[in-house]
Amino acid sequence: MSVEVKVHVLMGAPGSGKSTLARQMQALITGSQIISTDRIRHELYGDEAYQGVWAEVEAEVLRAMRAAIAAGTAVIYDATNAQRVWRMGLLRQLADLPIAWVGWRLITPLDTCLQWNQQRQRVVEPALVASLHQALRQFPPHPAEGFLAVYDLSPFGGIEDVAAHLRKLHRSQVNRHNRTQHPRVRYHRYSTLLAFDRLLHLLNLLVQYPGLGDWHRTAPQLLGQLLAQPTALPQDALAEVTAVMASQHGTLYADPRAIAEDIAWLEQNGFLATTPTTTPLGLPPAPTTAINPHAYSDWEPFQRLLVTIRFIAHHPLVWLDEQGSSLHSLAAAMQAVGLVVGDRTAALRKDFERILKPYGILPHRRSRRGYYLGTGILTEPQLLEVARLLQTQAKHIQDPLVVPLLAQVEERLRHSHHDLATAYPVRAIANQLIINPDLLPADAIARDPEALAQAIETGQCLELGRYRDAGRFGDVGDSFFEAWPLQIVFHKIAWYLGYEVAAGPQKGLLAFERLDRLFRGRSLCKSRSQMAQRKALHHLQQLQTACNGLYLGQQAHLQQRFLSADPQQRSAVCLHLELWFTPAIFAFVSEGTQRFPLAQMRMSPLSPQQQKRNPQLFSLPPSPDPDFPYRFQVELPVWSAEDVDLRRWILGFGATVKVVSPLALRQTIYDIGQALVELYRAGTEQKLSR
Repeated sequence: MSVEVKVHVLMGAPGSGKSTLARQMQALITGSQIISTDRIRHELYGDEAYQGVWAEVEAEVLRAMRAAIAAGTAVIYDATNAQRVWRMGLLRQLADLPIAWVGWRLITPLDTCLQWNQQRQRVVEPALVASLHQALRQFPPHPAEGFLAVYDLSPFGGIEDVAAHLRKLHRSQVNRHNRTQHPRVRYHRYSTLLAFDRLLHLLNLLVQYPGLGDWHRTAPQLLGQLLAQPTALPQDALAEVTAVMASQHGTLYADPRAIAEDIAWLEQNGFLATTPTTTPLGLPPAPTTAINPHAYSDWEPFQRLLVTIRFIAHHPLVWLDEQGSSLHSLAAAMQAVGLVVGDRTAALRKDFERILKPYGILPHRRSRRGYYLGTGILTEPQLLEVARLLQTQAKHIQDPLVVPLLAQVEERLRHSHHDLATAYPVRAIANQLIINPDLLPADAIARDPEALAQAIETGQCLELGRYRDAGRFGDVGDSFFEAWPLQIVFHKIAWYLGYEVAAGPQKGLLAFERLDRLFRGRSLCKSRSQMAQRKALHHLQQLQTACNGLYLGQQAHLQQRFLSADPQQRSAVCLHLELWFTPAIFAFVSEGTQRFPLAQMRMSPLSPQQQKRNPQLFSLPPSPDPDFPYRFQVELPVWSAEDVDLRRWILGFGATVKVVSPLALRQTIYDIGQALVELYRAGTEQKLSR
């Protein structure tokens, strides 16, 4: 059969008016046949509302179309046809037949679709209506999909609009053919829409899933989640990328040979390299078959688009203050290195609207200060610096969450020809963990930091117990207690858990406890909102900042008074610590300008210059004691007098510091000193008597 038969493909969300349009078109086009997926479902399953198995429905659609084409009957295909992969898949399956495809998109507003949907006998879920409506907006039908022409129709117009378009159909075909023959158009490998779509979807996968191709080895669980069907995981890079392409974007694009060629072209042109490049793109040869062109079939706009993607990948978040916008900053930066010539801002804006955002190459949200791809917000030097800091944290304080993360970062950096092992350690952390995690009991919560982190983030209540042989301060028992875990904190020598007591006489108490001293009890089915978690964490951090340590007392009502917005309530649970120092040691003390919050701390100045630099902090007059002339004052919560770390700090200065107030702390320091004197005096006397 040499005469082409027209197949009219209707497109629109449920409730857009497709079935009404189909009946009107059937009356207009003599001898035409409506093929409706709803009707086919009714014939197959007895109920058009039952979705059934798409493969069975599709097989019947194809059978009916082939029969109609063989009989020379024009077809009106009534289905949503909302996704491009569905439309192109249909056209490719019938490519052996002499068909002239005509597309008709109903541009019915979403609100109208939702309203009409509720009035139908078969009501579709509103979320699905909105999703299909958005799919047609994201990737609208285009003649390059294989259509002779595509027309937009208003549901409020009459059949006269369809008739008018049909009269112009031949002229539209001629005009489009003439445009494809323009001598200045340079075609390339991606001039067909199928190849172009596949390349952009591939870039989307590489942007959204860093390290894809090696997930079958490094992240098999995540790979399984990406794949639609629970089949055996692919065992090589190309098979993995192809499988994810099929799952995420459709089997139409999952051609392993074509994907391999796409990856090779991206590698050759610096897209997958770590080093920025301004080298012009290599022109991939155009296919020898006929091309139904799209907006980027010509080499010039395609090259501009791809160079823009490559530039953003290597130069994330470019911002020039004098340009005043992300788009103008990007255009100026690309112009400065010769990647674009002249003012191409308008063209770049169209690239963003048509391609980069719809294909998910860039985030859909507005970029206020520069653009970036996926999670690529750092340049190569910045990424390496962050990795080195991560390495330092893992090495010195053995952050249980950072150690496995660092292993992944190091491996991926090695794949990109960077080895952290050879990097010079410019920075280090002198504090280190004093506990060997490998020697902890199997049920210690420190052994499962991921579960603890999840409990914190999801607001789970935990039953915790303390090991009998673990160190403890004060009157702390061995019984289990319920707690809302709030934060994991490294402090000087160990990891601590910040928590709020959830039940019992100490309910509401905020405290820190060493992770290695705790284990989990029975599971509790109690949780609370993240808002409640954040509020409690804010109070915990307020107390920690005010104390400059992790000892927060043992009475919840005192903490609540200290956190009160009433100054009198807060003042009633504060102590005034005043220390006097000798000149030699105060030179060191006065350097600690952030030891306590500035609003709580005052000192005597060592010099006029020091007072001039920070008059609020260095505002105290000298003491009357010529041997201890320099004063240090700080307002602390009343329980700080019992803080072992505070006592240790004071005692560390020996006889070069004098506690002036509070008197109770002064007496405590005196008693400790007296006990030390008696201890060593007794030892000395015993030695002399021998």
